[in-house]
Amino acid sequence: MVDSCQPEHGPVSSSPQPERPAAGFLPSQPTTRLQGVGPKLAATLSAAGIDNIGDLLRFFPRRLETVLELEGPEEGAIDRLVRLHARVDSSRLIWLPGRRNMLRVDFFAASGEPFQAAFFNQPYLRKQLEPGEERILEGQLDRRGETWNLKAPRIMPKAYEAKGPCRLRYPEVPGISELRLRGLIRQALGACDLVQVLAASLPASLLDEFGPDEAALLAMHEPQSVEAHEAARRRFAILEAVELFRRVEKIVRARAQVLAPELRMDLADSEARLTRCLPFTLTKQQAAAVRSLRRSLQGPAAMAVLLQGDVGSGKTAVALAAALDVISSGHQVALLAPTELLAEQHFACLQDWLAGEDIRVELLCGSLQTSERERVAKDLSIGKIQLVLGTHALISESTEFDKLGLVIIDEQHRFGVAQRTALIKKGSNPHLLVMTATPIPRTLALTIFGDMQPLYLEGLPPGRRPVQSIFLDRKAWPRILRSIRACLRRGAQVYLVCPKIGEEGEKGGAVRMQQELAKHLDARLVHGRMPARERQEVTAAFRRGDFGVLVGTTVLEVGIDVPNAQLMIIIGADRFGLATLHQLRGRIGRGKLRGLCILSGEETQRSRAICATRDGFALAEEDLRIRGAGELLGRAQSGALDFRALDPIEDMELLQRARQAVREE
Repeated sequence: MVDSCQPEHGPVSSSPQPERPAAGFLPSQPTTRLQGVGPKLAATLSAAGIDNIGDLLRFFPRRLETVLELEGPEEGAIDRLVRLHARVDSSRLIWLPGRRNMLRVDFFAASGEPFQAAFFNQPYLRKQLEPGEERILEGQLDRRGETWNLKAPRIMPKAYEAKGPCRLRYPEVPGISELRLRGLIRQALGACDLVQVLAASLPASLLDEFGPDEAALLAMHEPQSVEAHEAARRRFAILEAVELFRRVEKIVRARAQVLAPELRMDLADSEARLTRCLPFTLTKQQAAAVRSLRRSLQGPAAMAVLLQGDVGSGKTAVALAAALDVISSGHQVALLAPTELLAEQHFACLQDWLAGEDIRVELLCGSLQTSERERVAKDLSIGKIQLVLGTHALISESTEFDKLGLVIIDEQHRFGVAQRTALIKKGSNPHLLVMTATPIPRTLALTIFGDMQPLYLEGLPPGRRPVQSIFLDRKAWPRILRSIRACLRRGAQVYLVCPKIGEEGEKGGAVRMQQELAKHLDARLVHGRMPARERQEVTAAFRRGDFGVLVGTTVLEVGIDVPNAQLMIIIGADRFGLATLHQLRGRIGRGKLRGLCILSGEETQRSRAICATRDGFALAEEDLRIRGAGELLGRAQSGALDFRALDPIEDMELLQRARQAVREE
């Protein structure tokens, strides 16, 4: 195996660096300056965030895979990514069910050893792989009996000359092949002033180690070794981290210069009021969180706190304490929830807790009748309402506040930064409390919420027993039914969650599931398309214990708190994310009975993780590994995590160094 490392596709110069003309392109120039890039291709690149030549050169590979270059298949290379020079012996096109096909090709490696490769739904390859044709293939080496196979095979272009121990994989750009993308990158490398691409400044404390180095950019696209690529990646990762924290620090300093609403708090009175309202005593962790929030509310800058706690840790009670402090000072509080069901549940809970207090609590949602919505909006604008709970209706242009002092956002991962900002702008620099029961990995909290003070609620309230989780495949449905009946005989209640609403007769839908169960059990249905009043009536009846089985979709993920619910059945668990699965099982085991969560469907990495641990933060880290930062937080949040080189999992040390360096600038 040779010791150089080159890109996967395209002709490669024997020189380690592309020759660049004296008068090259500038990074700021449009991609249309490159040969072969017209308006249509430029628009395709722009849709992927590549607007100029500098963006193209900073479009880094996502993965680097080690590849073994062999003369022929070897036992020691089984399950490894290998590169083989081979000659086509024969091929056969096999038709599969569903109009699918497979092209099976027999090859002889350079050593003379035969092997096979299968190409699915690519019948056109048969003309390119005629007997005697010599090509280079890459794929995962496998052996079945005496036959060598190449799994996930890739045929390299005829001009392919790359050699070396690694293969770079770029993010997919819809509408342009990886081969063409690599050709454009190589053209830019050979024609652009790379020093200007690296012109981003670094804090003085990082310059010696991570200062501009033209070779780093070459090593990202044409590394001479795996080590050279990793060193270059770290250099660009620190640049991205510095850029991120400079933006964060700008926000923090701007916020600190604007005075927050002045709160005149009587701590003794606030404590007595909170004790009257809550039907339980705060835990030590909850009480500590309340004290921390009160210190932050005393200003002079606006509070910005990210309150994280696992499912059932008592975040609502802690948020109520902050709300009462703000309300007692003559200001209003707004709580923004991602779904109407959650807003309704918060409303019912807080209305019950505040029943004996002179505080007006209202609900503002899109499903309210126009006259009711207008009445609430009017009273809110003139200060007659102290606490309002709602969904996106709270951030509409028609909603105004008289004296907004505190914004509370629940389940922040469902909202984008723009929505958070829109609600804050309804007041004069109000305090901000962001809550999430979907723990955010600490690396992501550092990046996405770097401008906020983290506050953690650890552990469960006294008497709360951890929920047990098990996986059963679809064949175990009779066993699941027996578990449901056993639970009902004990006087407990059951949630059954489906991945979709479905229509009558549609397999796997909540509608059909409820209809089937209702033939033998008292089962009712709830989902997001139901009229609000009907949905509220069903959930209220379930909370009272009027029936035993509530069938629904992920509207059950947050908000419904029924202490008597002991069993959670999740149908098609393989179709849910880790965060949703963890949230769903958090709906049970809230009373004296220990909860049991049964996951049904195809077993996946996610279902195994759920059954293995109850730690929400550990699951969040696992979710980050499985899905990546952008997908985990969704498009609404991913703008702040559009990293090309920085790895939010592995680069915690770089993140911390960058943050400290920026703060000391």
